[in-house]
Amino acid sequence: MAKKPPSLADRRERLPEVGGILHLEHFNCEVLDHDIVTTFFMAGLGFTRDPYRRTDHRNMGVNIGLQQFHLPRRGMETPPYYGEIGLVVPEFKAMKARLDRLKRDGKFKGTRYAWKMEGKTPVVTAPWGLKLRLQKAGTVPFLRPLGMNYVDVPVEPGLAAPIGGFFSRLMDAPVAMRSIGGERTAVVTMGPFQYARFRERKLKDYDLYRFHMAYYVSRYNRLRDAVAEQGCMDGKGLGQVFFFSEIFDPETGDTLLEMTQEARSVYHPDFMRPLVNRWPIVDEPFSDQAAVQAALADVGGVTGP
Repeated sequence: MAKKPPSLADRRERLPEVGGILHLEHFNCEVLDHDIVTTFFMAGLGFTRDPYRRTDHRNMGVNIGLQQFHLPRRGMETPPYYGEIGLVVPEFKAMKARLDRLKRDGKFKGTRYAWKMEGKTPVVTAPWGLKLRLQKAGTVPFLRPLGMNYVDVPVEPGLAAPIGGFFSRLMDAPVAMRSIGGERTAVVTMGPFQYARFRERKLKDYDLYRFHMAYYVSRYNRLRDAVAEQGCMDGKGLGQVFFFSEIFDPETGDTLLEMTQEARSVYHPDFMRPLVNRWPIVDEPFSDQAAVQAALADVGGVTGP
């Protein structure tokens, strides 16, 4: 007897398949100065510096829910990045009040900091040039009220589909071809409601310099062997983590995109390590925080992730 097909209600309960990439964990961006990073991320956006890892003068981890920014400091300014990072946050108003206060105090003078609205969505440029699109929790599918849900990577026209093929064939990642902002895009699933979006765009410069993104994969050994055979592994790949410098065609070996990737196995000690988060900054006794306190009162308080 044939099985009864799932009802419409059953189909509505089906969540998207995750595939072989289990968790997009961090985006790495070199910065010149940790003071401005602290001012922007912690005092402005209300995020949290990781108290356990990358706490010295050379590196910094910033927690956003279950994801992070890694911000090494090696004496060089951040090179241009023509993509963007999508963040889910609980609210905008108190965040904007804190950033406005810092701007009035001259903390962003001479930097690339900017806040602009695109429709109902704030797009914030960090003082070192990284573009962040803020999405209010509940308006996009995501598991928590705070986190990183996508990384946009600009690529040359014609490369989105082949790049998607790299992730689907070597990592069993679901890939969907879509148009985003009129740009042909390979949307690669990198965890529950997490994505890398490779967007075809005409640029003069496709150099992604020293940026990288890190994710955990279920077929770690298979991927490691393929990367080693291709000859693009950086170092020896010890400790259940390896870096590789290019995305390539699995059949021909042709390089599709030069962008460092960090792949980790589920045996890596940082896999799903609990991250300390505070949201929002509410206990600030000084009178010059009145605008921020008013904004917090207006949104009715915000619960943490």
